[in-house]
Amino acid sequence: MKRRLLAMFLTAAMALSITACGGDKGGSSIPTQSTEQSEESADLPAGEDTKAEEAEAEPEVDPMKKALENLESVTSMEAEMLMDMDLTLSANGEEESMETSTTMKMAMFEDPLKIKMEMVMDAGAQGTMEMDMYAEVAEDGTCMMYMNDGNAWTSQSVGVVDLDQYNAQNSMKNYIGEDTSIYKEEGKETVNGASAYKYSYVMTGEEMKQTMLSSGALDSVSALGLDESQMESMLDGLGEITTYVWIDEATLYPVKYEMDMTEVMDKLMSNMVAAMGDQAAGMSMNVPKMTISMTCSNYNNVADFTIPEEAKTAE
Repeated sequence: MKRRLLAMFLTAAMALSITACGGDKGGSSIPTQSTEQSEESADLPAGEDTKAEEAEAEPEVDPMKKALENLESVTSMEAEMLMDMDLTLSANGEEESMETSTTMKMAMFEDPLKIKMEMVMDAGAQGTMEMDMYAEVAEDGTCMMYMNDGNAWTSQSVGVVDLDQYNAQNSMKNYIGEDTSIYKEEGKETVNGASAYKYSYVMTGEEMKQTMLSSGALDSVSALGLDESQMESMLDGLGEITTYVWIDEATLYPVKYEMDMTEVMDKLMSNMVAAMGDQAAGMSMNVPKMTISMTCSNYNNVADFTIPEEAKTAE
């Protein structure tokens, strides 16, 4: 029972990470002048009113568009991703729960690509797992990844695509997307101690389904003995997800994104059990909690780091 619970947990976590970085999203512009200020200008003397009109004639800056432009020229950044996921599995009169909280702290340099990540997954009674990871692209274009699971270092040559999932810059760009018209303004909030514009976007169940199908997020589900039609049926009727993104008011860099996937993942797990048919007879799975967020900081100002020598000499 524990092995099956863990396998499904990992499948769900994988699907989440793909969905969190997928989709075609965008944002709308935030006015440079409030309604209250516009009303006040109507009562100003003629000369002052002209000045107000001149100010209004200045081009507005769309924070979302500018944030995407700024991301293109990022040379370094730091990010912290938090994922909380709880699962409850019932089978043959027994019930087992797993409450997990995963923190990933990342630092990266863009050219050449160099990444550092520290991950801690607290699974409560099931224990805590820690992992350190470094990655770099050598001058000859070779990509190397170094990992330490708490016992020993391992190293392997990988493709650039394999490193994208750890690239916070690409993650934020893909999360926001290219369409800047579909986000709703939600005012301002404080993030990282500074004022930030807040936007929201509602992803429909059909959008999520198409994103996960096109990304290959469910490829590993085939290990559960499900065929293509069964895997696709798992993605039906998932419901909507409201996602949020914050843009720093002063720098116009994206500083946070967040989504609550509890209802969607709960439905996805129920669909998975149903799709397994006789394999999952008498079994049920629930997701009482599933949230993910990432905050970004220190744009173009990350302290350099060195990959440990013992990591580079590991086999």
